[in-house]
Amino acid sequence: MFINNVGEIGIIHDRPAHSLPVNAWSGGQNVRCYEGGVEKFTGHRAAIGVPAVAPYFMLPVKTSSAAYWVYCGSAEVHVTQGGTGGTHKEITRSSSNYSASTSSQDWTGMVFGGIPILNNSSDVPQMWTPVDFSTPQLLQDLSNWPSGVTCKAIAGFKQFMISMDVSKTVSSVTTHYPRLIKWSHASSHNAVPSSWDETDATLDAGEYELADTTGNVMSGHQLRDSFIICKSDSIWGMNYIGPPFIFRFYEITQQFGALSRHSVIEVEGGLVVLANGDLLMCDGQSVKSLMTQKMRRYLFDSIDADNYGNSYLALNQPKNEIWICYPISGATWPNGAVVWNYKENSFGVRDLPTDSTFATHGVVNPSDAVDWTESGDWDDDTETWDSRVYNPSQTRLMLSNKGGSGKLYLMDTTHQFDSTNAISYIERTGLHLDKPNTVKLVKQVNLNMERRGSGTVEVMVGSHNHPEEGVTWSAPITIDPSSQSKVDCLVSGRYLALRVQSSTNVGWRLHGYGLDIKEMGVN
Repeated sequence: MFINNVGEIGIIHDRPAHSLPVNAWSGGQNVRCYEGGVEKFTGHRAAIGVPAVAPYFMLPVKTSSAAYWVYCGSAEVHVTQGGTGGTHKEITRSSSNYSASTSSQDWTGMVFGGIPILNNSSDVPQMWTPVDFSTPQLLQDLSNWPSGVTCKAIAGFKQFMISMDVSKTVSSVTTHYPRLIKWSHASSHNAVPSSWDETDATLDAGEYELADTTGNVMSGHQLRDSFIICKSDSIWGMNYIGPPFIFRFYEITQQFGALSRHSVIEVEGGLVVLANGDLLMCDGQSVKSLMTQKMRRYLFDSIDADNYGNSYLALNQPKNEIWICYPISGATWPNGAVVWNYKENSFGVRDLPTDSTFATHGVVNPSDAVDWTESGDWDDDTETWDSRVYNPSQTRLMLSNKGGSGKLYLMDTTHQFDSTNAISYIERTGLHLDKPNTVKLVKQVNLNMERRGSGTVEVMVGSHNHPEEGVTWSAPITIDPSSQSKVDCLVSGRYLALRVQSSTNVGWRLHGYGLDIKEMGVN
């Protein structure tokens, strides 16, 4: 029997293995599903130079002639053009350092009218203008920002800037308005707003409290012609209707809210929301679950109960993936990811470096390219020769990490995780082939598999006689997928199991597998 399309469904943890479709997988680590196959995740390496401070947030900034990466520490902000030995320059405001947290994600940011905007919950929002790397301008307080006001999130919608979860200080007394939406007057082109004065009837600036639920406002995101507001316990929409009310607010759901400030990202069809209990697709009018009976219970059973607010979503555009990055129980910052392929609707699982603070996509500097000066074997490279990591029409996934003195990682490159071999495996147990009462003898496994790099993989065949019984595995059989496809074995049982794994500097993809089976009778 040959099983094809082994990447069609991916890993499913939330259902018993014996109830899964024949081409689904019951377990795995550091593997993804892509184009009908299942493959080892490509790795990551340090890129765009060495950060000057431990980074907690990154903002890619692209102009007509260059691509920059702004990154925020707890007290300082720096910028780099990147490159393998890139120069990094400090752009912290001149008045004082910042007061961002080192244990939770404070920073948010955006590019508004071509102007980078950064914000944390303690300081006045900052702007970087003009955008120039040769002699960079230091960050400045956002022009026309109201005195005594701070916010925990800021975003743009049409020509409006919108602040959320606002605090106001009057006569040294600070009042927190966690459900308040405060928007600016409409801005001119390539400029920040001229006013935030909600009391001036001649302006479009205003405020509105989403008081129907008690949750804090976490973030807001434009979706086509609407602005979607995610609270911790609900999701709302906001549409421009013009004077005198300026915006109309409407409820989308009170069943779910956003898990963190960085748990929403746009893909084809709507916004993906990492919610309090599920992964959702929001089309602006309703929400639907993306993980039910797949990976929902697995994710939320393993996420740290105290530090879930440090979770974030990241878009890996070249592979059509959303990475759900979260701290596994016991961790403060994300160290694991469940990966959803939004075009194929399949799930994989990946390790992240410990203390991974944030991830986002942007254009990577062209000096981080694959060229003829590199050393090593051609077969060991994950990219084609003379290809470029830089592609102005396509973004790459970058990850910031606070471990040690801090690193900036380019993801999905090389076969190693920061120059270290990773353990990867894909596993299926509970295979009964529609005959759960029949004892089956597996004599041979035939793998339709390809390899990149020069390492080997191991294959294990197993069996168990009851659905909940532990698997008895054969000894690992080492093969070179570039020259070997058949594995001889003698394994018998009512339920069969297969595991393909590697711990070497190798890349591999499994397209399908065949089992040479002899039925031994009903038991």
